[in-house]
Amino acid sequence: MAQNHDYIPWNDAELLTFTKTLYAYARANYSRWGAPDPQQRLEVFITAFETALAVFSSPNHGKVDTLAKNEAKDALIAGLRVYVQGFIARNPAVTDEDKEQMALPLRDTTPTRHSAPEAKPETEASPSGKGQHTVTALNPHSQKKDKPEFVTGVAFAHRLRDPDAPKSAAGDMPSEYQTATSRVFQWKEEDYGKIADYAAAYESGGGKRGPWSDVVSLIVA
Repeated sequence: MAQNHDYIPWNDAELLTFTKTLYAYARANYSRWGAPDPQQRLEVFITAFETALAVFSSPNHGKVDTLAKNEAKDALIAGLRVYVQGFIARNPAVTDEDKEQMALPLRDTTPTRHSAPEAKPETEASPSGKGQHTVTALNPHSQKKDKPEFVTGVAFAHRLRDPDAPKSAAGDMPSEYQTATSRVFQWKEEDYGKIADYAAAYESGGGKRGPWSDVVSLIVA
């Protein structure tokens, strides 16, 4: 079942209340907006979800009832998205007051300025060829290469040092920014036997940098 992360409530009861409020208001105003009648676009989804939800709410409901409710819910959310995005969200005839009445978000005309990321990536480094290391900034929440919300790219810090030298601090190393979350470092043969220190930090729009990861080290070979 798809997840929903915007203005549409995910809770079953809240979703039904939200939908009925929007539907009733849209039915009373769609002609003024020059939009299609929501009865033709949404009623079948609302009825199906409300019916499936009533069966699911029974103490004796089973897996089939749960599946039917979730499928009806996904269909309703998809129908809502199509109607709202297609006929309401960017419709100049729909006022901010209209949107407030339907609990829809107002369009923000002020450019968004995100603060520095709070997430601290987990840096992973591994040999990937002769004299070559692949360094990846892992999302601490998913443990994957995806970026946290509002992150535009990654700054990779890197430095070579002799084996007996202390480990470099992330903030003291030179760094380079890129949008991808993985970077390949290719060292020269003359650097074999040295230790490469790596760290990563997320950046948001405007070059605002979050905290550095812990430093990881690999021998160049």
